[in-house]
Amino acid sequence: MRYLEYTVGKEDRDEEVLSILRFRLGLSTKKIRSVKWDPAGILLDGKRVTVRRRVEEGQTLKVLKSDSENRARRIIPSPMTLDILYEDEDFLFVNKPAGLVCHPSMGHRQDSLANGIQAYFEEKEKDSNIHLLGRLDKDTSGILGIAKNGVMARRMIQGNGIQKEYLAITEGCLPQEKGTIDIPMEEYRDPSDHLLKMRRAVSGSDEIPLTGREGISGVRNALTFYESVCRRNEYSVCRVRINTGRMHQIRFHMAQIGHPLLGDSLYGRGPAENMKRAALHARKAVFSHPLSGKMIILEAEIPEDFASLLCLSQGN
Repeated sequence: MRYLEYTVGKEDRDEEVLSILRFRLGLSTKKIRSVKWDPAGILLDGKRVTVRRRVEEGQTLKVLKSDSENRARRIIPSPMTLDILYEDEDFLFVNKPAGLVCHPSMGHRQDSLANGIQAYFEEKEKDSNIHLLGRLDKDTSGILGIAKNGVMARRMIQGNGIQKEYLAITEGCLPQEKGTIDIPMEEYRDPSDHLLKMRRAVSGSDEIPLTGREGISGVRNALTFYESVCRRNEYSVCRVRINTGRMHQIRFHMAQIGHPLLGDSLYGRGPAENMKRAALHARKAVFSHPLSGKMIILEAEIPEDFASLLCLSQGN
């Protein structure tokens, strides 16, 4: 069993365990409800206690990090080769190849990345579960983070989260070396999409907004920052950062300024001779570990379909 530990400080004296769990450890009400009924869920100096127990300075409070046993059963294990970039007791970061969906869905019940991770966990770590720290489109390659339990997923989100840098190849020559795209995004649903998948509005499309019970339509702010690595008449290579994380945000924004991603079938002209998918790669990820505070910097190898187009200088 894995525990999250906390040493009671002077400022915590006479506080209830419930208060420590909520405000010091940041646990959700749902998590507290689940662990308090487990005989080994909440321990104070090694002994089971209720959430109403008051603590004393110097005591060690431990709370079970593991999820409920039935969570893992929702995903069918399917062995696959994983390109692991980082792993510890609480997190796993992998380099996702293009063409692989992140999570099981209609038509991909057993061949998603999550299926492969589930198989890996069942072989290596029996009490780990999958909490995706963001998503990547099927076409998008690169770094994807997974928390192994809900407690650490929540702590990552409550902290500074994960800062990602993407590498993108756009059609045509970008108008300037650096830029910020500040175009609100409205949520739409494609009437032909039987999965009821959320999509973004494209000028001239026949997609209809979500209304009533089907969902909520509305405009949301979205910011995308790009910096050109090189610009040519045919295409441009750029580094991209986002601070809002809307679905398809980079693809949508680049299309809106007249430079859709090379190979993008939804927002651009579709597969090109040298790029068969939307040219987007999550190249770099930086985060502060929620427990140790250590700064972790990860980089994913540039995929082959990008390599033939890149004009990056050494060290970029």
